[in-house]
This record gives sequence, structure tokens and C-alpha cells, in this order.
Amino acid sequence: MHVPRLWILAGVAALELACGGNSQPAPPATSPAPRQTVTANNRLGWDQAAADAVELAAIRYAVYVDGVRSELTDVSCATTTATNGKYECSARLPSMMPGPHLLELTAFVVVDGNVMESPKSSGIQVIFTAAAATPSRPDSSSPAAPGVSAVTERAGSPGRKLAASSAVDFVSDGLDQVSDLAFTTDGRLFVAERTGRIRILRDGALLPTPALEVRREADVIGESGASPRGAGAVLSIAIDPQFDRTHHVYVLATAVSPEGALSFLLARYREAGDTLADRAILLHDVPAASPEPAGALRFGPDGKLYVALDAAGNSRLSGDLASPNGKVLRLNNDGTTPDDQAAASPLYSSPYHSPRGLGWDDSGILWIVDAGGAAGTQLKAVGLSPESRQKRGVTKAIVALPQPDEPSALLVFDDSVLVGSARGIPLVRSRVDAADPTRIVRTEALLQDTIEGVQALAIGPDGAVYFATADAVGRLALR
Repeated sequence: MHVPRLWILAGVAALELACGGNSQPAPPATSPAPRQTVTANNRLGWDQAAADAVELAAIRYAVYVDGVRSELTDVSCATTTATNGKYECSARLPSMMPGPHLLELTAFVVVDGNVMESPKSSGIQVIFTAAAATPSRPDSSSPAAPGVSAVTERAGSPGRKLAASSAVDFVSDGLDQVSDLAFTTDGRLFVAERTGRIRILRDGALLPTPALEVRREADVIGESGASPRGAGAVLSIAIDPQFDRTHHVYVLATAVSPEGALSFLLARYREAGDTLADRAILLHDVPAASPEPAGALRFGPDGKLYVALDAAGNSRLSGDLASPNGKVLRLNNDGTTPDDQAAASPLYSSPYHSPRGLGWDDSGILWIVDAGGAAGTQLKAVGLSPESRQKRGVTKAIVALPQPDEPSALLVFDDSVLVGSARGIPLVRSRVDAADPTRIVRTEALLQDTIEGVQALAIGPDGAVYFATADAVGRLALR
């Protein structure tokens, strides 16, 4: 399935940054354009004037959809100016119902806690459709209106073929901030979103109703409504190895602690009829890093549940054996500590700063990607101590990774450790030495100039690697 990455270009005038409370940003200047058909994979683009990159970084943007305001997310601007002397910027389109809509853009700055927003730009008429749109081509006899380009296909579309060693195809779009992927034994793909939902792909089709919306659960969002940033997100999911019998799905999400702080919540659900219910809380009120918490959830080859949790922004907690933060925990499927755990503690491996993914190779080595610490991004190879009859992981090797810039996922595939990145190189393949399973012998970059970032990774029933961007799922055939 070809998923185009399209741009709707709207000219935006210079924004005069306010130095006092009486100034306002200049209004974005756009010109009317013919109605265009767009999908969730389109991006809203504009040219932004700014004195330099520092001034540009202070500017924020809001979009009005039929008069309803929301701040634009995933805003990306070029680091240098284009030929017109302005910076090229783009952002993901906001969520919309299928049908016609009017989009209006504003620019704003926040000075001393005060929001100063410009008047609305001229409107852009769009028709939103859930299907992937065929890129429109400008009619040479009818040029686009000044300041607004026709919809065109962006260079480096996700649908293009890679090198001879791999091929990529997209299987679904219309998702929102994907954070994890997990296949059930019957072939369904469960997709976690940081927006707090879990969606299901059945036979290549995205089911319209989410299987779960954790934001609807009372203890996820604070009663006062003033919840910390990052609350109500689904970070990771794992399918019970005995799913055919239990129909259990495990979910690592974020909630609000009794003290009003961001916290982790690990829960087990039972799947029935493509929905998740009968929640059982296994772990809660564990501090999480705000506003960007990180954690991972996977079942190991021993059938135990492994849970990786960040250090909540406090490096001291990583070394505190009484705290689950900055650790990988090993649990039974009911959340209790296995009898063979050392010191009767679920602590399996530490310390970590911000673990983003974990997976095992055929030798039993557990690979974990950790980001954000003083040492930068690291791959850790963890094995068992041969001297101990009780289970406790021992770090066998640490590999520094200059790439990717911001790791988001890890998958062990054949003789390789794959690390996905939300920014920088989308996918890095590290080959493991056949004679030493803790040694990386070669590293190569994949999906460069093809997609904007990889958010999640999984192996499908067909043996292919499935990956997710922020809003789509793709299939990668590696050889």
C-alpha cells in the first residue's frame, strides 16, 4: 500500500517577537486556494520569516479547524532559509472527521506567561478522507494561488523501494502517535498510541473502534483536570504467550499518582470481540519522567513478563535498589515476583536512564537500548550469571550508539539488533558476532530518506519486520 507524504503549503508572514506585553505577533498571511483532498498522512506546510534560528524556535502555531483551535504538534522547520529568505516549516494535520473543513493558521509567542496570538490567516479549504489520496498535480494552465501551493508529493515518499537488500510497503495509515506494536497468535496487530488508545488491524484493515481508551479510566487522569503532561499515554503493550487460552493483553500506560505527579501504571486486560476489558492493575504509582516518559514491555523466552521503566528524571533512583525506576523488572504474568528471582526481588537489571526497547536473541542474551543518560545512547547486552541458581541479569557488554539520535524501539531479528529512531536515522541494524553474541561487528543504516522516523518495531507472523511511523504501519522485508 502506497502512503504518500503530501504538503499543503501556506505562506506565513514574518512574526515580530514581542519584547513587552503590548505587542502581538503579525498575522500569518495566506491566500485562498482551491479545495484540496487530504488524508491523515498530509502535512501542513508554510514559509516562516524569522531573524535567525533562535527567533524561529520561540514561535508556536495554532490551527483552527472550522473555528475550533488546537496547537499544532510535530512542527518541524528547516535549519537554513530557502531561496525566498524564509524557513520552510511543516506540521502534522490535526485530527478531523471525514468531509470538508476550513483550516486557518495563527502564530503566537508566550512572553512572561502571556500568550500573544496573531489574527487568523486566510483559510484553506480541504476535504479530509481516511483513504490515501492520489497526489494532485498543478494544472500548467491554472497556477496555484499566490502564497499557496497545490498539493504535491514530497520527495522521499514512504512508499518508494529501498536498496536491493530490503523492500518496504505500507499496510495501514490513519493512526496517531504510535508507540508500540504487538501481534496476536491469530494474526491481528494491536497498535498502541500515545494518545491513550489501542487500535487493532485485522486482515490489513484498521478497525474503526479502538479496543481500549485508557484516558476514559478514572484513575489515569486526575480528578481536578490539571493532570501532568504525559498522563493518559499508552507506552507499550505485550501479548500473553498463552493468548489462545487466556486472551490476556498487558498494557504499560501513564497515570496520575495520588500526589498529582506523572506515574506508570501496568495493567492486564482480557480481550473479547476486539475490545479490552476486565482490567487488573499489576503495578502503579511508580514515578515517571515528565513530560516524556519511557518504558517497554515484553515477554521473555522464559514466559516471564519483563518491564523496563525510566528513572523519572532522577539518576539517584537508578541506583536505589528499593525503587523500580531505572530498572528492568521480571514478573510473573499476574504481577508477582517469580520464586527464582534473586533476593526475592523483581529487579532483574539496572541501572538505566530512559529504556526504549528490549528483546532476546537465540543465545538468551537480552538487548536493551537506553537513551538520554550522560553516556548517550547505549545498547546493553544482559545475560545470566552462571554462578547463581537464582535469576538476576548481569551486563555482559555495553555498546555506545552514535546513531540514532532519539531511539524509540528495539527488535532482535535473525543475527541483528534493530534500533528504531524517532529522529535521525530511522532504523539502525547492528550485526552480532556469531562467535560472541555480546559483540557488534557491523552497523548499517536503513530507511534513510524514506520515512521521517520509526516509533515501534515487531516481527509479523510472516517473518517480516513491521515498523510504525507516527501515523502509519509498514512492512519491511529484510534479507
